[in-house]
Amino acid sequence: MKKEKGGSATIGTEDKDLVQDLKEKNCLLRKEISKLSQSSRSESLSPNATGTDHSNIEPVDLQAMPQSGVLVGIDIGGTLSKIAVCCTDSEHAQRIKSFIKSSNTYGKTGKRDKALDIDIADKKLESLSIMFVSYETARTKFALEVMRREKLIQGSLIGCTGGGAFKYNNLFKKELNADEPWEKIDEMKALVTGMTFLIQKVPDAAYTFDSDNSTEDKLPRKKYLKVGEADHYPRLIVNVGSGVSILLMTSPSSYKRVGGSSLGGGTFLGLAKQLAKCSSFEEALDLAKAGDSHKVDLLVGDIYGGHYCALGLQEDTIAAYFGKLARCDSKCDVKREDLMAALLKLITYSIGTTAWLYARIYNPKHLIFTGNFLKKNVFSEWRMAFMVRRMSEGKTVPLFMNRAGYFGALGALVSAVPSRSRRSGSSLSLLSIETKDDVLPSSVKPTPAASPR
Repeated sequence: MKKEKGGSATIGTEDKDLVQDLKEKNCLLRKEISKLSQSSRSESLSPNATGTDHSNIEPVDLQAMPQSGVLVGIDIGGTLSKIAVCCTDSEHAQRIKSFIKSSNTYGKTGKRDKALDIDIADKKLESLSIMFVSYETARTKFALEVMRREKLIQGSLIGCTGGGAFKYNNLFKKELNADEPWEKIDEMKALVTGMTFLIQKVPDAAYTFDSDNSTEDKLPRKKYLKVGEADHYPRLIVNVGSGVSILLMTSPSSYKRVGGSSLGGGTFLGLAKQLAKCSSFEEALDLAKAGDSHKVDLLVGDIYGGHYCALGLQEDTIAAYFGKLARCDSKCDVKREDLMAALLKLITYSIGTTAWLYARIYNPKHLIFTGNFLKKNVFSEWRMAFMVRRMSEGKTVPLFMNRAGYFGALGALVSAVPSRSRRSGSSLSLLSIETKDDVLPSSVKPTPAASPR
């Protein structure tokens, strides 16, 4: 760049060529995005290379519930299993409810997420309670013994999803002496069904961030949505687990996988164990909150001494993740905390950018982030939200949801009844429950998010 007498910068020949090249590439990219967007709006959801249309999501029929008054949804994953238990006012159901609420731990790994309880007062039913428990999948046999001892699954209607629905099917058959111990529910169907139920029926289920006075490294307040406020289509669901899957929903009963990323929670934990010798996800996250990523990442300001105005790049824009380490010798003074802070930004900002690009293509009403990686991880949620807001210049407002990690179990619970409903010929649906507006679940009320250390 050259400076004129007034001190303002003018663009040199090389810079002009670079800017023109970028403009041409940007123009081509916009044309391709426009074509994809028009195509996605006009095409029906038929099976294709990226996913399969699913239009068989059915509502739960309460009249077809078992006499026990207990519905159970189980999501058996490779590492962690989640259970959602729904109890009505029947005597047996109340006994089950009392047992679950009598403790917050069960055995070595069983844990109850008390803050996530849902108590719904319905205009047609007296009450409906849903409770959530998790345990390590390796302890499934012990968990089954507890369920059998407390008669949790005897007479109950069970929906099961995840790989364990197949892996442990014979074990449950043998222990329960049943031909078919549960209804097997597709994982993605369970996910979207559970999420739809929460959005439509449960207060404080979805929220965004009030970012007016927030910064990149300062967490803002959560801003909760009213019941049904996020119930619009089309919507993109960004499910962040070990990797990332992105689903497009065009109605409560139609969805398909449109893409994703191999960069996710598994990447974060795997690199955390190697780079900082972390023994757990929680340890890696705590280190990231305490670290300074600017000591590791190379910023635009490090290269240009300030903003790069010609391309509209702010000085705090990351030019290269971990880029400063390339300038260091073997004695580079970098702490574990700084490495983890930079690693978390690499993962969350990349996911946020990927989600924004898909939003450019499909133009959804809502962009919703969820998944086990975000469970009790508001720090990472804000990182993704920050990147989406920056990339979209504030035009796209990402949403997040409480009970992340339990959508599969809840969806399995909700999806288990349709077959019973078809046999009974009844029509009342759990998704058609009319709840009283003044009844709130036993979830965490909107409070200011804690600032990172």
